[in-house]
Amino acid sequence: MSYTAKDLNPLVRGDDWSIKLTITENGSAVNVTGYTYWLTLKSDIDSLDPGQLQVSTVASGANATNGIVYINVPHASTNITAQTYNYDVQQADTSSPTIIKTILLGKVKVVKDVTRTS
Repeated sequence: MSYTAKDLNPLVRGDDWSIKLTITENGSAVNVTGYTYWLTLKSDIDSLDPGQLQVSTVASGANATNGIVYINVPHASTNITAQTYNYDVQQADTSSPTIIKTILLGKVKVVKDVTRTS
Protein backbone atom coordinates (compact mmCIF):
# COMPACT_ATOMS: atom_id res chain seq x y z
CA MET A 1 0.00 0.00 0.00
CA SER A 2 1.41 3.38 -0.96
CA TYR A 3 0.32 6.81 0.19
CA THR A 4 -2.52 8.80 -1.35
CA ALA A 5 -1.83 12.42 -2.27
CA LYS A 6 -4.92 14.34 -1.17
CA ASP A 7 -5.60 17.89 -0.08
CA LEU A 8 -8.16 17.97 2.72
CA ASN A 9 -11.23 20.21 2.79
CA PRO A 10 -10.63 23.39 4.80
CA LEU A 11 -10.86 23.09 8.58
CA VAL A 12 -11.95 25.89 10.91
CA ARG A 13 -9.56 27.13 13.61
CA GLY A 14 -10.92 26.54 17.11
CA ASP A 15 -13.37 23.80 16.06
CA ASP A 16 -13.33 20.10 16.89
CA TRP A 17 -12.04 18.20 13.87
CA SER A 18 -12.82 14.62 12.93
CA ILE A 19 -11.16 12.90 10.00
CA LYS A 20 -12.56 9.55 8.92
CA LEU A 21 -10.22 7.07 7.28
CA THR A 22 -11.28 3.87 5.57
CA ILE A 23 -8.35 1.48 5.23
CA THR A 24 -8.60 -1.05 2.42
CA GLU A 25 -6.24 -3.28 0.54
CA ASN A 26 -7.17 -4.80 -2.82
CA GLY A 27 -10.71 -3.50 -2.31
CA SER A 28 -11.26 -5.19 1.04
CA ALA A 29 -11.38 -3.63 4.50
CA VAL A 30 -8.26 -4.17 6.62
CA ASN A 31 -8.71 -5.04 10.29
CA VAL A 32 -6.67 -2.21 11.85
CA THR A 33 -7.39 -3.04 15.49
CA GLY A 34 -4.45 -1.87 17.57
CA TYR A 35 -2.87 0.20 14.79
CA THR A 36 -1.77 3.71 15.74
CA TYR A 37 -2.48 6.71 13.49
CA TRP A 38 -0.83 10.16 13.63
CA LEU A 39 -2.05 13.37 12.02
CA THR A 40 0.68 16.01 11.78
CA LEU A 41 0.35 19.61 10.46
CA LYS A 42 3.41 21.72 9.70
CA SER A 43 3.89 25.07 8.00
CA ASP A 44 7.47 24.00 7.13
CA ILE A 45 7.62 20.37 6.10
CA ASP A 46 11.26 20.16 7.24
CA SER A 47 10.61 21.36 10.81
CA LEU A 48 10.83 18.85 13.65
CA ASP A 49 7.76 17.08 15.02
CA PRO A 50 5.28 17.93 16.38
CA GLY A 51 5.04 20.94 14.03
CA GLN A 52 1.98 23.12 14.62
CA LEU A 53 -0.26 20.18 15.51
CA GLN A 54 0.17 16.46 16.07
CA VAL A 55 -2.37 13.98 17.46
CA SER A 56 -2.54 10.22 17.55
CA THR A 57 -5.21 7.61 18.01
CA VAL A 58 -5.27 3.85 18.40
CA ALA A 59 -7.86 2.04 16.30
CA SER A 60 -10.28 -0.12 18.27
CA GLY A 61 -13.76 -1.59 18.30
CA ALA A 62 -16.10 -2.60 15.51
CA ASN A 63 -15.03 0.32 13.31
CA ALA A 64 -11.40 -0.81 13.40
CA THR A 65 -12.40 -4.37 12.52
CA ASN A 66 -14.04 -2.90 9.40
CA GLY A 67 -11.04 -0.72 8.51
CA ILE A 68 -12.55 2.54 9.79
CA VAL A 69 -10.54 4.97 11.90
CA TYR A 70 -11.51 8.40 13.20
CA ILE A 71 -8.77 10.87 14.03
CA ASN A 72 -10.38 13.36 16.40
CA VAL A 73 -8.72 16.66 17.23
CA PRO A 74 -10.25 18.59 20.15
CA HIS A 75 -10.89 22.31 19.70
CA ALA A 76 -8.33 23.09 22.41
CA SER A 77 -5.66 21.84 19.99
CA THR A 78 -6.91 23.59 16.84
CA ASN A 79 -6.30 27.18 17.94
CA ILE A 80 -3.42 27.54 15.48
CA THR A 81 -2.59 30.23 12.93
CA ALA A 82 -5.05 30.26 10.03
CA GLN A 83 -3.03 29.34 6.93
CA THR A 84 -2.31 26.42 4.62
CA TYR A 85 -0.33 23.58 6.21
CA ASN A 86 1.42 20.47 4.98
CA TYR A 87 -0.06 17.38 6.59
CA ASP A 88 0.34 13.66 6.64
CA VAL A 89 -1.30 10.70 8.27
CA GLN A 90 0.98 7.86 9.32
CA GLN A 91 -0.08 4.36 10.27
CA ALA A 92 1.85 2.07 12.60
CA ASP A 93 1.08 -1.64 12.57
CA THR A 94 2.78 -2.72 15.80
CA SER A 95 2.77 -6.43 15.08
CA SER A 96 6.30 -7.79 14.92
CA PRO A 97 8.10 -6.13 13.25
CA THR A 98 6.47 -2.69 13.49
CA ILE A 99 5.53 -1.37 10.05
CA ILE A 100 5.22 2.41 9.58
CA LYS A 101 3.45 3.75 6.48
CA THR A 102 2.43 7.22 5.37
CA ILE A 103 -1.09 6.73 4.04
CA LEU A 104 -2.16 10.33 3.29
CA LEU A 105 -0.04 13.32 2.30
CA GLY A 106 -1.03 16.78 1.15
CA LYS A 107 -2.15 20.23 2.23
CA VAL A 108 -4.96 21.50 4.40
CA LYS A 109 -6.15 25.07 4.80
CA VAL A 110 -7.08 26.16 8.30
CA VAL A 111 -9.48 29.10 8.04
CA LYS A 112 -10.26 31.73 10.65
CA ASP A 113 -13.29 31.26 12.85
CA VAL A 114 -15.55 34.23 13.44
CA THR A 115 -16.67 33.46 17.00
CA ARG A 116 -13.64 33.61 19.28
CA THR A 117 -15.45 32.88 22.58
CA SER A 118 -16.95 29.63 23.73
